[in-house]
Amino acid sequence: MGPVVQNSANGAGAPQGDAARTTTANGKKAGRSLPLGAVRSLASPAEARLNERLARVLGQRREPDAVIMGVLCAALFFGLIGLAVHFLWTIAIIVMALGLGYTVANSRRDYIDVVNQRAEGQPDSVA
Repeated sequence: MGPVVQNSANGAGAPQGDAARTTTANGKKAGRSLPLGAVRSLASPAEARLNERLARVLGQRREPDAVIMGVLCAALFFGLIGLAVHFLWTIAIIVMALGLGYTVANSRRDYIDVVNQRAEGQPDSVA
C-alpha cells in the first residue's frame, strides 16, 4: 500500500507522515493524550504489594557477591586439584598395569627357560 496523499490546499498530493495522520480535522492530535509512563493501571492491593516487594528486592545492594565469587573460585580450584589427582590416579593405574605386564612376561620367560634347560638335560641354576 502506497503513501496516504492529502488533497488540501497546503499539501495537495504530498505524502503524509505519521504525525500528520494522527491529527484530526480541527488540528488536535488524536489518540493518546498522556505519555505511557504517566498512565497508571488500576492494580489490586495484592499486585501493589507484590510490585513494592519486587522493587525492594531489585533495589537492594549486593554485598555478598564477593563471598559468592570467593566460594566459586575455591570450588573451581579444588575441582581442578581433584581433576589433577584423578589424572594422576589414571597414570598410576596405567604404570602399575605396565609393570604387572612386564613382571608376568619375565616370569613366563623364566619358566620357558627352565623348561628348555630341563629338556636339554642341564641342571637348574639356583639363584
